[in-house]
Amino acid sequence: MKKRLAWLLLASLAFASVALAKIPERAMKVEFERGVPRVSFSARELEDASVRRALESGLAKHLVITVQSFPSGSDRALATATQTCRVTFDLWEEDFVVRIGNQHERLPTLAAVLSRCLEVVRLPVGVASDYAPGARVFFAVRAEFNPIGRDRCHGLLRSPGSADPIGPVVVNIVRREICRAEKAIEFRSPDVEVPR
Repeated sequence: MKKRLAWLLLASLAFASVALAKIPERAMKVEFERGVPRVSFSARELEDASVRRALESGLAKHLVITVQSFPSGSDRALATATQTCRVTFDLWEEDFVVRIGNQHERLPTLAAVLSRCLEVVRLPVGVASDYAPGARVFFAVRAEFNPIGRDRCHGLLRSPGSADPIGPVVVNIVRREICRAEKAIEFRSPDVEVPR
């Protein structure tokens, strides 16, 4: 049994490494400041006509960017940083209210909103102790439009509690289809060396 579990664990790690290797690689600015990496990049490919229409609807929408750092050749994340933009078009003022964390600002145009939310500048990823000097690491990015959080998804699709054995199977199939972002993109940086 232990051998079988070890093989399953090894296979799942290999699968995760292959999945990370399939993410497209592209240039990303990485600067280390006091041992903390700060990444800068654009995720403007997330923007399309349907995203623009949805952002102009007046309903609150979310643009979420998640950055994870990994040691080269590994699928075990060292650190994670997330930037969430909550965007609402104010129909009365005819401008956009953008909330990032506890701060909010008003922006006059959709172009300004997309620039603010999808152009990431010097986002810190973790703390200095997450990175060994001289180690090689890369950064993986997932940008999402209107993702559904795991807790909310679980609540929406909670099993009614019946003894029906088919119920949980149906819930899991539906969860895979419903509990995802309306649109998402992924990419990664080339490997970089942590300064000594």
